Amino acid sequence: MSEAAFFYNLTTQRPPRPKPPAAQTKLSADPPTQELGTAFKKTHATQKHSLSSKQKTRQHSSSVSTSTDSHSTSSTSTGTAPQGLEESRHGPMLSTPLPDYKHAANQTAKARAAAQAAQAASRKSSPSSAISAADRKHALQVAAEQRAAAAAATRRDALGRSGSISSNTASSGVTALTSSEPTSSDDLSARPFTRRNGRRYLRDMSLSYPLPCDLAEIHRQTLRTMLLCQVFNGPVCSPSFVKKPPSRVLEVGCGTGFWSVMCHRHFAQRGFPSIQFTGMDIAPLAPRMDSDDDMKWTFVQHDLRRVPLPFRADEFNLVMIKDMSMVTPTTGMQQELMDEYIRILKPGGTLEIWDGDHSLRMLLPHAPPTLKDDDESECGEQALTNAMGTYTLTSSTPLAAPQNQYLNDYNAWVSKALELRQLTPMPCTTIRPMLLQEAEVLVEIDCRRLAIPLGEVRWEREGVGGAVTQGSNGYVISSKGKAKELDRRALTAGQAALRRTALMTVIGMIESLEPLLREASGKGQDEWDRWQGSMMADLLKGGGTSWGECLEVGAWWARKKKPPP
Repeated sequence: MSEAAFFYNLTTQRPPRPKPPAAQTKLSADPPTQELGTAFKKTHATQKHSLSSKQKTRQHSSSVSTSTDSHSTSSTSTGTAPQGLEESRHGPMLSTPLPDYKHAANQTAKARAAAQAAQAASRKSSPSSAISAADRKHALQVAAEQRAAAAAATRRDALGRSGSISSNTASSGVTALTSSEPTSSDDLSARPFTRRNGRRYLRDMSLSYPLPCDLAEIHRQTLRTMLLCQVFNGPVCSPSFVKKPPSRVLEVGCGTGFWSVMCHRHFAQRGFPSIQFTGMDIAPLAPRMDSDDDMKWTFVQHDLRRVPLPFRADEFNLVMIKDMSMVTPTTGMQQELMDEYIRILKPGGTLEIWDGDHSLRMLLPHAPPTLKDDDESECGEQALTNAMGTYTLTSSTPLAAPQNQYLNDYNAWVSKALELRQLTPMPCTTIRPMLLQEAEVLVEIDCRRLAIPLGEVRWEREGVGGAVTQGSNGYVISSKGKAKELDRRALTAGQAALRRTALMTVIGMIESLEPLLREASGKGQDEWDRWQGSMMADLLKGGGTSWGECLEVGAWWARKKKPPP
């Protein structure tokens, strides 16, 4: 048995020594065997009062091993012992270190007292060992403080609070900040995100922005940007850049910078690859866009609530503000930012705004506007709109509340939730008046608004020949009249895909606003899950948008006046 234990420990527990032990050290023939033997005899130590000759031999081996261990301890305290000596003591194959049997309970009281006296004398005679012990104690204290700091930071993240960690060369400590204390801007810039409701949000609770910043929301915003670029036939709607592109472009609230990439590719395909793009956002979602070698990109992390903006006056030829209605509340912040946009815009430069209503309406049956031969550009835009399966919105376009009950519920909840945050659910009605207020410095103010149906519409398929009458839930089509054959429409594959994309962005918006909508509705989590499941089944499979429910989007632009010559 002892031979088997010897070979086991020799092959698995004792790593090779980098150098042989000192010449004066006497090693036992089988030191691992004596440790296992002593462990086995430990349970019988209180029952036997005399030792056999075999046990005396093992005690002699134990004394020799003790001297060897003391030599190893001395080497470790001076910092010259290899790591293999420590591993041979604790056994790398075991999950916990082996006990030190020289100080086990089978020793007599006299032997324990002698061992303690020897350890005390060794500490007094070896200052290096004392220093090493003090260093180890200090290292353990520092490690404990670091673990406590990490645990405190984790708890603060779970509670949506922020904290700061202060440290120096001598010690490390944690300063906890509750939600009632002001959070430094440097801390928010370094750690802008937190996790709430199972999704990633901006850490700053004072922001009005209600949407998450995780992969699902980024995917929804990317789909929306692609959708708008498709229906607007490009990344810009202003006619100022038809012949000459801008040289410097600023994207406000850039997020991942996907619109800047689309704009760069649009002009690069037309022979203008050297446009300088700058993206500004409160969180660094796309700080390394310069990995694209052929695109000149700069990211600026900035909070829009801090004015003035970190740019020089007259710096950009194009300032793009896209989907910022959930960022800027309806207080004086909108006017302050408008003044800043005009300040950093070059004379003759273009200010362009893209946005859409968050509350949904239903498009009533009507024929598309007829094409005008006198204006080629307007004729081309209308032809493109008809080809996309979308509808141009004018002051005479008939709209009403949706027939779908789930979308009516969503409209009521989103209006209530956004108004509590001082955000408007229908920004398309406020952007043009805001631009007209700046008529002293802005010229050529124009817009383009579109309605994108969320699916195949009944009155498109059946024709628009029926009479339109007033119903209990807005306007509905009566059965009177006969549909004209030319008015019947069947969606192409491209039109159906575009409308499906618009529907997916609406469903994604509802999912992203779930905490706010659930609170506004007063529903519990189980009740909300049932409502959401029924809503998605109705919209995606049940034809719930066949009455004409649509997504309303728009683009507004204006040019800054040039100074008189």
